Amino acid sequence: MTWRLFRAALWHRKGRAGLVLLAIVVGASAATALLGVSASIMGKMSQELRSYGSNIAVTPRSEGLEIDIGGVRLKDSSSSDTSYIDERELFKLKTIFWRNNIQGFVPFLSTPVRVGESRTPSVLTGTWFDKEVSVAPGTVIRTAFAEEMTVREPISLRTGVKTGFSWWQVSGNWPGDEDKEAVLVGTSLARRLSVAVGDTITVEYEGKPRTLRVVGLLATGGFEDDQVVGSLPLAQELLGLSHGVNRVMVSAAVLPAEKLVPQLRDKKPEEMTPREYEIWYCSPIVEAVAKQIEEVIPASQARPIRQIAQAEGAFLTRIEGLMTLITLFALTLSILGVMATLHTAILERRSEIGLMKALGAQDSQIAVLFLTEAAALGVLGGAVGYLLGSTLAQFIGDQVFNSAISISPALFLVALGLALAIGLLGSALPVGQAVRIDPIKLMKGH
Repeated sequence: MTWRLFRAALWHRKGRAGLVLLAIVVGASAATALLGVSASIMGKMSQELRSYGSNIAVTPRSEGLEIDIGGVRLKDSSSSDTSYIDERELFKLKTIFWRNNIQGFVPFLSTPVRVGESRTPSVLTGTWFDKEVSVAPGTVIRTAFAEEMTVREPISLRTGVKTGFSWWQVSGNWPGDEDKEAVLVGTSLARRLSVAVGDTITVEYEGKPRTLRVVGLLATGGFEDDQVVGSLPLAQELLGLSHGVNRVMVSAAVLPAEKLVPQLRDKKPEEMTPREYEIWYCSPIVEAVAKQIEEVIPASQARPIRQIAQAEGAFLTRIEGLMTLITLFALTLSILGVMATLHTAILERRSEIGLMKALGAQDSQIAVLFLTEAAALGVLGGAVGYLLGSTLAQFIGDQVFNSAISISPALFLVALGLALAIGLLGSALPVGQAVRIDPIKLMKGH
């Protein structure tokens, strides 16, 4: 009997049912699109933010007191040793558990020099401009907290300031990564020395002058504008080193610390239980990535650049919060739409409901009838909403974020659940009105 009444109600009131279905589809599609974009775009936005600066600084581990001024690490006078990171070990950054999150890394070797005939104090910095780093087959990489595997195919990454420091603007040409004669001169230093592209400059280190060719002028808006920048081999040769750098800037795609389970957010790694440490270690947060870097780079210390990491974390959290707020707003509007449509339908069917009650129908039977209608429309609306929402998510990803959006199949169940909730919540108040209808009053004409 309930099934026949349900089928007849939908067939004879196709207009009302269509409006309810439309409200559910709008809510389900909006929720699917926004949740799909939110789930996929967080990682992509984190990767995009990496083009605006590194978020981890790796320096040699030293017992002495050191400070960094303009990219030059200075030690206290009581410590005579100078430590360096071997740049030949940097390929190991692509062997850590979160290796795919490492978007790039750029080594720097800086030292104080005097430049030009006026012997102006400055800094010469050697770096990679456009370098290909490879992980050779046979290298062991970490695949889980306590699991490793051997690489069968080479892993390559192209990195350097050209790709990792997009705000570096060069007027002229870039030096080659092995060129020991060509350099860039910062725009501020070039103005003071009256140097132009094509000129030569004299760089003096520990009383030994060296003539270098200016192939470009560098503008970064930072301390590099007052420096001479050349290839890493040039700086190493000047310092008498076969290898070594004193700073590595790493760009890693990470998520905000708020993504950690609440009980781990305020804990230090040394305070965690083994199980908690494993969860923390395998979370894509900047502190965990920094810890893994220290494990593979000998005698190094990796520290998050707090102002960048915190700003990015706050930005991503707010974007996610905005997505959630819009989703809730869309769902609320859909529920109100279902509620208004069903309220009108209840008013139209008062005589029908009164007749059913007069014939002995229980309140629970009437409630089940209307809730079944809402649930059926919710399931249908969820399926249609998922298809439309997936298409909308792809459109948003392409037009707004310039990136492909991958919709998880699990989101289909989420869409069905949300659509079912829209239908049932939207029908709750109208169903309450239906069961309160007094058949005696209806028969008296009230």
